[in-house]
Amino acid sequence: MSQPAVKSALRTFEVLELFAERRTPLPLHEIHSTLGYPQSSTTALLKSMVMKGYLNYDRDHRTYLPTTRISELGNWLPDYIQAQGAYRELVEELQRRTDETVALITRNDLFIQYIILLTPAHEFQMAPQVGAMRKLVDSSAGLSLMARMDDRAIEKLCRYSNAYHAGDAARVSYAQIMRDVEHVRQVGYAYVPHRPTPAVSSITMALDADLGGVPLALGVGGLAGRIADRKDAIVEILRDLTTSFRPAAG
Repeated sequence: MSQPAVKSALRTFEVLELFAERRTPLPLHEIHSTLGYPQSSTTALLKSMVMKGYLNYDRDHRTYLPTTRISELGNWLPDYIQAQGAYRELVEELQRRTDETVALITRNDLFIQYIILLTPAHEFQMAPQVGAMRKLVDSSAGLSLMARMDDRAIEKLCRYSNAYHAGDAARVSYAQIMRDVEHVRQVGYAYVPHRPTPAVSSITMALDADLGGVPLALGVGGLAGRIADRKDAIVEILRDLTTSFRPAAG
């Protein structure tokens, strides 16, 4: 269960995510019934989004559709990443050498988030979406990033994560997290098999470079058997790329 959020802001994002999922114009009744909002507040929210230029309203068909202003909010990010360093080239080289799903990952509060993600041409993949987030304390990228933090900061993250996900059955143990983090500190990488599903595993290393002060990790994921069979080779590729990588001058 999530912490309480500012309701109107949360609903705005949920409306946009609904359009991203459906990929078609939607009428008012479908939006409020799907999201479980009262019709009156949904009408007011959609009207505000139309007035700000983020939604278009078709009076003839009585449907809403996001405008291109939505995409413009984030279309500067790829250029920003490139300007901060050759991160995409790094991910492309990792994908070329491993032939698995690979990603550049950052920390976003109590979560990790995939900001660049490339998938192989073969069918042996179960890739997340760019922008998707997972709990920091339950991912190989999170362990890699936490291994660069001091123990007090990790303890605070565990407390905050348990409080944030107070309704979840899977609370994290600080003692177990620290055992995992200490292992990452010793070997230099995080290997998390069979998570987030039993079929998937991942290996991640933290980068010395950051993105605007935000820490980054480089990861490889795929079907658990494939990753296990090639674990040593993948670790060596990651080690080679992370130690030799130098961001381009911004």
